[in-house]
Amino acid sequence: MPFGSLSVSNAAIPQYAPPYPVNGSYYTSEAFLTVTYQTTVQCVRHLVPDMLELEDEPQVSVMILKHNMTSFGPYNEYVHSVKVKYHGDTYDYFLSLILDDDAPVSHGREQYGFPKKLGNVVLELKTGSTVVHGYVERPAGQKIVEVGFQPEQKVKGTAERTIHGLNLRVIPAVVSGQSPSVKELVPVDISMEASEVWQGSGSVCFPEPSRFDPMHEIKVLRYQTATLLRNASLTMPLPTKVFQL
Repeated sequence: MPFGSLSVSNAAIPQYAPPYPVNGSYYTSEAFLTVTYQTTVQCVRHLVPDMLELEDEPQVSVMILKHNMTSFGPYNEYVHSVKVKYHGDTYDYFLSLILDDDAPVSHGREQYGFPKKLGNVVLELKTGSTVVHGYVERPAGQKIVEVGFQPEQKVKGTAERTIHGLNLRVIPAVVSGQSPSVKELVPVDISMEASEVWQGSGSVCFPEPSRFDPMHEIKVLRYQTATLLRNASLTMPLPTKVFQL
């Protein structure tokens, strides 16, 4: 009997028609809104792996991004992360990502370990008021996160920033009772440049909490910074190492 002729490679499944690229990804974003706040360790420690270290009042970031074009086409994305330390280095550990396109969901979760899910994400720059407004629905119609931003000052010049992120990448064992087939921490660097930067005041609330996406449990102790980037360019190269667990 004849065998198949498809050589197995590092491409995504299905290998005869990979749903996403695996050699890094690129983004141009119309708007990138970030609101940071402090919470208590009791509000977030149950969501963070036990090998990662937290401050007593960890810094949390909520981001909503409106991508004009990416390696996967245009989409909107919500990101929730918390500052942690691992082996003495500081990272933004990603707790939840929700976005409205299936290709970057599969790519981010399978290759990098981003905790991505499909949902409805909206960022409204023009609201008829001074406030930029964003929200996340999951499922559609249930508003689990709402973010506001009031611009106060335009920063001179351009902005460059790198997020040193960290993901827990786990692929469960297919055989019952066995350890995960993959269990590792994946560091990811996301570099960005923006031609327009606004600073202001931010607000985060959870109008319709969901036990299935429990970010409402990470309560706001006090707000820190709020920033809106316009005309941003982001790159996420392949990591050069992973931490096996």
